[in-house]
Amino acid sequence: MKTRSVEGIVVAIAILIIVYGIVPLLLATPPNNMKSGGTYYLEGKIVSEIESSNGSIFVLNTSSGNVTVYYQGVAPAVGSYVLVKGTYKAVFLISIFEASEVYYWLYIL
Repeated sequence: MKTRSVEGIVVAIAILIIVYGIVPLLLATPPNNMKSGGTYYLEGKIVSEIESSNGSIFVLNTSSGNVTVYYQGVAPAVGSYVLVKGTYKAVFLISIFEASEVYYWLYIL
């Protein structure tokens, strides 16, 4: 009886770990599908960052390529996985993602 309950707990934990890693992928919208002015989620790894007193600008490596993100706050460190909510803005050939929320994520599958 104890073996079954331990197996059940192990299976439940494994499922939770997999779901945690998939959530950002389910919420994220590929940058090439975004329209200017729309609110979206992005997922990825921070590959570079510049911080100032007004906020942070960082480059997010997503599954569809790199995206420049502006955030009025302190972003997680370079190398961190994040889920970002914000507004996509495109003017001529320049596009930027203005983040309203940046969620630190332990990993993304």
